[in-house]
Amino acid sequence: MKRRVCLVAAVVLPAVPGWAQMVSYEGDSFPEEQGWERRPRPRLCERWLEEGWLYFECESLDKNPCGGEDDFYRWDIADWANAPRFVLEGRIATNGPNSELIAVAPASLVASGTSGIRFHTTVSRDEAIFFWDPDVYAVIVSLDPKVSHEFRVDVYGGFWFEWSVDGVVHEWGSVGRQYPTADSFIIWGVRAACFDNLSAFDFVRFGTPDEAPVECDAVRDLQARCRAGRGGDGRIVAKVRTRLDEGTELTLTNNGDHRPLVIDDRGRAKARYKHQDSGEHTILLLNCPAISRNLSCE
Repeated sequence: MKRRVCLVAAVVLPAVPGWAQMVSYEGDSFPEEQGWERRPRPRLCERWLEEGWLYFECESLDKNPCGGEDDFYRWDIADWANAPRFVLEGRIATNGPNSELIAVAPASLVASGTSGIRFHTTVSRDEAIFFWDPDVYAVIVSLDPKVSHEFRVDVYGGFWFEWSVDGVVHEWGSVGRQYPTADSFIIWGVRAACFDNLSAFDFVRFGTPDEAPVECDAVRDLQARCRAGRGGDGRIVAKVRTRLDEGTELTLTNNGDHRPLVIDDRGRAKARYKHQDSGEHTILLLNCPAISRNLSCE
């Protein structure tokens, strides 16, 4: 007999902002009732809805090799092909061990496609693993096993991406080619490999967020340089010169560290980063991701 155990600690979520061109699954009905394709599988996990969450209980059926029940949902995103801005996010909880991660279990959330780019997040009880290209190393982040966690990928066309957990950016980089494309899709769900697990999704959202456009042609210059502060502390100073109106808000990223910029009456703004490590830094305007500077700080 299957046993149900509540995984989700009390979590206060912020209000959902207004989205433009977003698809949002909120856990208050089954995904196929909201347009998702439920993938046909030999043995589907047991599932149920409870207080705005979609729960799955998956059993391991074979031990050599390990394999068990699974349940996945897909949405083709050709309508977002060549979008200059794209986001995928979801809140997930699971009690599955991290030894399952190699089998893409117990829970995963993926923006994929056949052209090689896969923004791939797999979640266990106390770790999450992420990679954005099969040929690139994976990033592993430790998780508090007592609460649910929010995972998000922000993609800026063919220029830049950032992967964050609970609002903290853990991986970033130059994509080098456009995403999404006409063959791209979203897929998410659960699987049991060697161990039974209980997993839950609060929401899955994807699309183009509602953000105020910026006239990027009016950004005349972005400058950045490394500096030595007191005691040899590494610093980076970045400046923009524009023809934008006073009060225009921009966002600068330095390897995933965001800083707000507000244009002054001369069309300029400045950001200072303290306690910077030596090595490579990408300074990039998230509003206009084609505008960036690469630094090598000693």
